[in-house]
Amino acid sequence: MNQVTSKQQIYNYLYKISHEYLLDHLSDFTTITISKELNISRSLTSQYLNELVKDQKVIKISSRPVYYLSRGNLEQIYHVILKDNEYLSVQELLSELKNHTPELKDFQKVIGCEGSLSYAISQIKSALLYPDGLPMILYGEKGCGKTYLVRCMIEFCQNNLHTKQPVQLYMKRIMPRECANEQMKELFGYEQDGQIHKGVLEKAEGQLLCIQNATDLCDLAQEKLADFIRYGKFTRLRNDLVQVQSKLRIVLCAEKDPRTILNPNLLLNIPILCHIPGLSERSEDERTQLVVHFFQQEQKRSKRHILISEKLKHFLVDHQFEININELEKSVKAICANAFAEAQDREEMEVRIYHLPIYLLKQISIDRYEKDDDIFVRIDSFERHELGEKILHMWEQMLQAYLDMEEGKYSMSRFFELGQEAVRHYYDILVFDESYRDVRIDVMKNIVIDVLNVIKNIKNIVLPVNCAYVLTRMIISTGRNTSLLNQWEAAHQKEIRECLQKMSETLVDESIIASQIVKQLQTAINIPLSDMNKIFLMLNIRMYNKDLRAQDTLGIILSHGYSTASSIADAANSLLGMYVFEAIDMPLDTPVDEISHKLNVYIQNNTYLKNIILLVDMGSLEGLGDGLADSVNVGVINNISTSLALNIGDKIMQHYNLETLLSEACAENQCHYKVLSLAKRDKAIVFTNDVGVAVSQKLSQLFRDSLPRSIDLKFIEYDYDTLMKNKKSDSLFEKYDVVLMVKPYNLKLKRVTSVSLEEIMSFKDIDVVNHVLRPYLDEAEIEEFNRRLLKNFSMQSVMENLTILNAPKLLDFVSDAVQDLQLLMQKKFQSRTIIGIYIHVCFLVERAVTKTTFDKCENLSEFVAQHEDFIEQVHQSFDVLLRHYHIEMPISEIAYLYEYISNDDREVLGEDEF
Repeated sequence: MNQVTSKQQIYNYLYKISHEYLLDHLSDFTTITISKELNISRSLTSQYLNELVKDQKVIKISSRPVYYLSRGNLEQIYHVILKDNEYLSVQELLSELKNHTPELKDFQKVIGCEGSLSYAISQIKSALLYPDGLPMILYGEKGCGKTYLVRCMIEFCQNNLHTKQPVQLYMKRIMPRECANEQMKELFGYEQDGQIHKGVLEKAEGQLLCIQNATDLCDLAQEKLADFIRYGKFTRLRNDLVQVQSKLRIVLCAEKDPRTILNPNLLLNIPILCHIPGLSERSEDERTQLVVHFFQQEQKRSKRHILISEKLKHFLVDHQFEININELEKSVKAICANAFAEAQDREEMEVRIYHLPIYLLKQISIDRYEKDDDIFVRIDSFERHELGEKILHMWEQMLQAYLDMEEGKYSMSRFFELGQEAVRHYYDILVFDESYRDVRIDVMKNIVIDVLNVIKNIKNIVLPVNCAYVLTRMIISTGRNTSLLNQWEAAHQKEIRECLQKMSETLVDESIIASQIVKQLQTAINIPLSDMNKIFLMLNIRMYNKDLRAQDTLGIILSHGYSTASSIADAANSLLGMYVFEAIDMPLDTPVDEISHKLNVYIQNNTYLKNIILLVDMGSLEGLGDGLADSVNVGVINNISTSLALNIGDKIMQHYNLETLLSEACAENQCHYKVLSLAKRDKAIVFTNDVGVAVSQKLSQLFRDSLPRSIDLKFIEYDYDTLMKNKKSDSLFEKYDVVLMVKPYNLKLKRVTSVSLEEIMSFKDIDVVNHVLRPYLDEAEIEEFNRRLLKNFSMQSVMENLTILNAPKLLDFVSDAVQDLQLLMQKKFQSRTIIGIYIHVCFLVERAVTKTTFDKCENLSEFVAQHEDFIEQVHQSFDVLLRHYHIEMPISEIAYLYEYISNDDREVLGEDEF
């Protein structure tokens, strides 16, 4: 029998008591206490403890008194690998442990909270935070984690809802083939012989009620549950006279898509539907985290350090478990149980392929996995790689490069090179290493692409396609106030601000362009972009644009009146397609000194400006330049008008020097006159489309419903075919002054201000509409109009108003079909193209269902001969939709669809190449 040495006795003692006390009773970890407990001299105890520190088995805290802790226990409990063997104080040790184990709350604990589950969790939070809560449905394959998310909801409610009583969870499982009468009794209660038997809805009052297997509810229970959700009241069985009230939050869980199974009335009353992806739909990073998490649980339970073989890890990450996460967790428990029998007398436990449960071993060839030497990895050494953490690593590299430059380690140019290397590296990770889909990314990416395309075209710069993708993910990740990115930015706010300031001073042109992108993005998505987003943009702009010249001249319009200057500036900026003019509106009695002060503040906040052109409406304002800061060149021109502003704006964009610009603008803007017709024409907004006048009438009504009040404008619905034939010579333009036309893209009318239905629905070119309405509505009313327009012209709202069919179901079919068509054509449609296709196909289905013909395409035989591939792709991608509605796709409809896609391609050629 082997004799245990004194040194080993000391280590065994530390290891044993650490499981019970650790940081709670530090007095048990001193040299004196250990010496007394083991009857070993104090000097020998001290000697052996220090040797164990050198052997990296014990951690030493050099305080008064000195403490010795089991390194293995610390690393096992906190899931870290400590960097040092010795710490100056307990606080220093705790600080390192805390940095590696941040305090996570509710949904932050969920693996994938910033990845594949981010959208579902944002929906859940919205439902829980809404006053009195919104009912929701979680659906996904068995074992995908629905119940775990429900339990996280309870913690989220406790952390965020200030209710009198803490929200508790009430679970109700619906059994398959359960008697309908029993379901009704259990859910709604019943009365018998004068006795009241409460149901689940009463028992769960004030709680979060989770109904599992909701698709097994009988139709009658679903109908009655829908009425309860709508009215907050229900009746018990055998008593239809007494209305029972109950306030609670409701979550339904289902394994299949509820839209294909649940009662339509119930679905109509549940606004939040969250799809929970199965294990195979999760990214490899998330599957790895789940494997590591379950082994860490068993490590804590077995009190053994677990070392996992790389081959076993790869098998568990790649294997498709039928019951998803639940089966993975069960398999990990079985693996650890099998391995524990071999490691009862050891501190470490190796887990291998052959420790798998028998049913899994039968599915693989052990020889294939075990014939080569295997590598074992400490389960605590695996790092999490959530999306936010990946972005955080990129940000940390950028900021560290700046801090090293400030310490003199690098030059400024080397700092930019290191920052650009970080950007390139994380392009690869963020773009190619994510296998899950997030519907918000697609929607927001289209908005970001539109903004970047506008700046790209105006500034003639290059940006990579991946810039929009990565920037979108950064915006989504930083949109959560509790995200790692927000916490990191708050902790490094001073250094980030200094870094941005230094970059802005050095990269002046890049800073100007990045600021314009940030400003337009914030306007488009109403989400503030952080300083790190701007640093990221500046590095991208510098990386892909070597000879960059930004706009260093700005026009400022000053005019007396409520919104005269703003109206001219808005119109000029919209028509020029670039932000060239600022506006200052002034009451008539505004003193010149006050105006000079405003201008000086503006100059101080925009130090990149070299030239300012003041466009004023009265000669008395020409002396303003005398009181301005001498850091910029100032030119003044009077008698401002929209045409003069356009002339000057065009010259600013062409980088004219100041004196040439002013002299040529004055020479080119002479007064002209002509006699106009004395008859006054009514101003009108005209609606026309290729489906029919009835649809134009409904669109007109939706537009009018968006106005905060009636205005002095005519709303005309006009025949599309007549306009296509007559163009601008149509009698419509003799009778009315058409200030705006809402029309299809393929109707081209010169000198007519117009937008398409697609542009309204995507909220693009809304400034054109606002400019038309500004003479009739003030700015507050314009904002109200925009809010209503955004609501009334959402895809679902438009289709619900324009089609007789079930709009949500129809849109789901169309969405899937368009996605398949893009895959078959191997191209990505523009966002406005997708909206246009949605509208056209929905009307196509309605025409086919109602037997209404569509014969506006000629030369169909020639089309069939030339585009057989496209016809086959359409039939293939729309097959499910066509079979569902029992209709066929006429060649005329396919030809129209082809023309629409081709026409939009021509109009926005290159829009996605930035």
